[in-house]
Amino acid sequence: MSENSKVQCQIHGEQDEAFACQHIVNSLHTGIPVGFYWPENSGQIHPDAWCQECENARIEAGGDWTPEVEKLLNVKILCGSCYDYAKSICINGGKVTQ
Repeated sequence: MSENSKVQCQIHGEQDEAFACQHIVNSLHTGIPVGFYWPENSGQIHPDAWCQECENARIEAGGDWTPEVEKLLNVKILCGSCYDYAKSICINGGKVTQ
């Protein structure tokens, strides 16, 4: 098993690197749930994640990650703890458990 890449978070210090769409990252600031999807077959602790809007765009594109859908995603890097926090916002209906 390879070692996860690390990032330096201003809040949580050194953490595992994670990736999410811009809308999920924005939910960290707004507290508004936007949906939370990830690949079903991923064995990662923090698999790449995307919101309902990005999922709808992917489905409309025939289930593919087209350049247009990827532009909407505008993927951002998060630390693992921020990822978990964003996931709790989106999955727990705004009831944050950090």
